Amino acid sequence: MKKKNKVEVDENRVYVFHNVLFNFNMFINAENANEAMEKFDQCGFAHRDHWKVMVELTEQPSEAN
Repeated sequence: MKKKNKVEVDENRVYVFHNVLFNFNMFINAENANEAMEKFDQCGFAHRDHWKVMVELTEQPSEAN
């Protein structure tokens, strides 16, 4: 009998950091918002008030029929 290997899937989300001054997006994969913010801070960008943060949801809104 063949044994199936269990594949574990990370539940990472994609966080989008949008620079409102330059209309620039930076995408960061992270498990949660705190990890995403830590990764963003490691980049050393100045003027944090120029950035907005968005997240990709695992479930997207359904289409209305």
